[in-house]
Order: sequence, then structure tokens, then C-alpha cells
Amino acid sequence: MALAGDTDLPPLAAAGRSLGARAVSGLKWGGASAAAGALLQLAFTVAMARLLAPADFGLMAMCLVALRLFSYFAQLGLGAALVQRERLGPEEVRLALGLTWVVCSAGALGVVAAAPALAWFFRAPAVVPLVSALAPSLLVAGLGAVPVALLRRDLRFRELALVDTGAYALGYGLVGVAAASAGAGVWSLVATTHAQAAISLGWAWWLTRHPLRPTLRGDRRGLLFYGTRHSLVAFLEFLSANLDAAVVGRLLGEASLGLYNRALLLTSQPVERAAGVVARVLFPVLSAVQADRRKVGGAFLLGVALVGVFGGALSLGVSAAAGDVVRALLGPRWDAAAPVVEVLALAVPLAFMSQMGGVACDALALLRLKLRIQGLGLLVLATLMVAAAAGGARGVAWALVAGEALRFAAYLAVLSRELRCARADVACVLSAVAASGALAWAACAAASAQAARWGLGPLCALALDGLAGALALGR
Repeated sequence: MALAGDTDLPPLAAAGRSLGARAVSGLKWGGASAAAGALLQLAFTVAMARLLAPADFGLMAMCLVALRLFSYFAQLGLGAALVQRERLGPEEVRLALGLTWVVCSAGALGVVAAAPALAWFFRAPAVVPLVSALAPSLLVAGLGAVPVALLRRDLRFRELALVDTGAYALGYGLVGVAAASAGAGVWSLVATTHAQAAISLGWAWWLTRHPLRPTLRGDRRGLLFYGTRHSLVAFLEFLSANLDAAVVGRLLGEASLGLYNRALLLTSQPVERAAGVVARVLFPVLSAVQADRRKVGGAFLLGVALVGVFGGALSLGVSAAAGDVVRALLGPRWDAAAPVVEVLALAVPLAFMSQMGGVACDALALLRLKLRIQGLGLLVLATLMVAAAAGGARGVAWALVAGEALRFAAYLAVLSRELRCARADVACVLSAVAASGALAWAACAAASAQAARWGLGPLCALALDGLAGALALGR
């Protein structure tokens, strides 16, 4: 397709199906992509945990702190601005490309310049060459954000699902696992980052065929006014999401950070994929109906319910069976991660239910409100984590649980009032989330204890835990 851009009509105006039908289609395709991605990620996580050492993952986590930090400034929220913009033509796309070339190139240079400071902060000199090698991926990812935004704006969820899953499978599975098998060590994770970003860029552009000639002329203020505010909020979200890694890496070292990083991956990734599906569908849909606050409120509570029920059940089940999960998926040398998994899992549904509040704010351009919530949440989280660091990685995990609970409470209280959500509806959603989590935890805890009494191996014990959780929720 050339750009829906040969015309400046909003994408939904030209849609052949209703908004609701396209949203349902998005959830179906996104769900299929999330399921496929979760299975692929599980396989790759198991493989990489046996090919690389905990310190390798710790070094990469340190590098990603810098990479993600600069990415929020580099992309300036331009992708979100393209999706949220009421009318869009090819000139705005060319302008977004021009701005991306300038700011992402500057961001890549900034990453290289910041590498020594990052190495000093983490007391890890090996970070310097790794961060420098990762820097060009900022530009590739920034350019890829433009065609991906156009696919989201046009509600082309099938194509988005194929790009997401295909880029991950080829970049991480084919390149990453092959490089790790060849003995590349931590550099296999660097190769994975570059490969995934390049594949996503090429594939998404092939689907949109948007203009490639950049420009700096046009309505810069219109794009940047929304985009920079969105980027600032995203930066605060980044700080909140990476504060735990910074505290653990700085105070406890790279080996502890490697354990914490793998624990976080096990607990968050399955729910993150599902929540990402809901968020990617909700944002363009709510942007299209942003004038009707009642519809937005209903969709917000639906998003919270979907993410909370699924995430609560899965995460609390993982928490109850943390030892079985770690031994089965990562192997016996990662046993020290189990106590961290047990606690971190409790924060996961709270974090992704908060994400639904953020999506609603983005769609309604309530970025000042979102900025206040994220800023206050970051301050509270930093205070809690520094105070809890004496308790090791598990203490930091408990601080994360408390911080996420407070942030979700703030989003729910403010948006329920702003969107005029009925108290009975809010109570119904929260009750469903709590019930699903409690059932899953009780069933998995009982199954894990029984597996230990029977002397089952890790894989059999994990299978029994999963079956028990599924049966409990299916009643």
C-alpha cells in the first residue's frame, strides 16, 4: 500500500468494517501473535539460559538502561503522534522521517558518549564496547517506528502481528541462538538487538510503502507538541521500569542483576505480551472515539479487566510455583532466582493494569495528568527501592510491588472520576481480578507441594502446577 497517505482522510473513515469489528479483529490477531511470541520466547529463554551465564544477561541489562534512556528522547513520541493525529497526509510522514533522522542520529552519538559514565555507575568496564556497538540500533528502531505507527493507525492488526512475531523469531531465534551456540557470549544479545530492529523496519516499510524522502519542512509544531509530551511521559515510565535494574546493578552487582533480570523476564513477559495486544488495539480505537468519554470509560474498564484477570491468574500462579518454574525453565544453577520470582510476580498485574490507564490518557491527550501520576510514582518508587535495597534483590522486588499498587490506585481513582465510571462497574472489575488471582495461587501452591511430596522432576512438577491452575479457573 502506498501510504493511506495519498489521501489525508483518517483511516477509519475509509474503513470497510465497523470500528468494533476491527477492534475485535485486532484482539484476535494480537492474541495469536502474543501466544506465538510467548511460546517462542519460552523456547529461546530456555535455550539462552543454558548457553549464556547470568553475568552476560546482567551486562546486557546494564546496556539496555542507556539504550532505552536515549530512545525516548531520540524518537520524540513521533510514532504515537502519527497514530493520535486526527488527519494525516504524506507530508507529515516525510516530516516524521526527517525529525527521526536528526534526533535518532544525535541519540546514537549520545549513547556512545555516555558509555564510560554508564560503566562507572555499574562498575563494569565491559559495558563500554557493548553500548557503543548497540548505539546504531537507535536509528534503525526510530525509523521502524514510523511504518509501524502507520499500520497501527490504519488498524492493520494482522500485518502488525506478523511483523512483531516474525522479527522476534528471526532476530532472536535465528540470529541470537545461533550466535550464542557459536560461543559469542554476550555479543549474541547485541546481534539479536540489531537483527530484530532491522527486520522489523524492512518488513513494516514493505507493508506500508510510505515516502522515503525525509524533510524538515511542515507542521513541526503540530507533531512535536503531542510527541514531545508523550516522550517525556514515556521517559518517566522508562525510569520507573528500569529503576529496579539500576538499584540492583549498582548496589548488588552484575551477577545479582542477571538473576533479577531473568526473574523479571519469567514473571512479566507472558503478561506483557497480552497487555501489549490490548494496548495496541485500545490506543487507535480510543483515539477515534475520544470525544465520547463514556465509551472511553467502558473500554478502559474492559482493558483493565482483560489484563487484570489474565495477568493476575498467570502471575500469581507463577508466584506460588516459583521454584518449579525456575528449575524447569532456567535450570538448577538459577535456583537463587526463585525467591525473587515469587515476589516479582505480584507486581506484574498491577503494572499492566496501570498501563491501561496510561493508554486512556494517551488517547484523550491527558498527558499532563499522566505526567503527574508517573512523576509522583517514580519518586515514591525510588524512595521505596533505596530503603529496601538492604534486603537484596527480593527486597527491591517488594518495593516494586508496593510502588505499582500505589500507581494503579492513582490511575483508577482519577480516571474513574474523569470518565464517569460507575462505582459498581469498578468494584466488579476489581473483584474479578482478585478472585482469578486467588484461585490460581491456591491451586498452583497446592500442586507444587504435592509434586514435591511425589518427588516429581521439574518439568512434570511445572506441568502439574499449570494443569491445577487451569482447572481451578475453569470451574
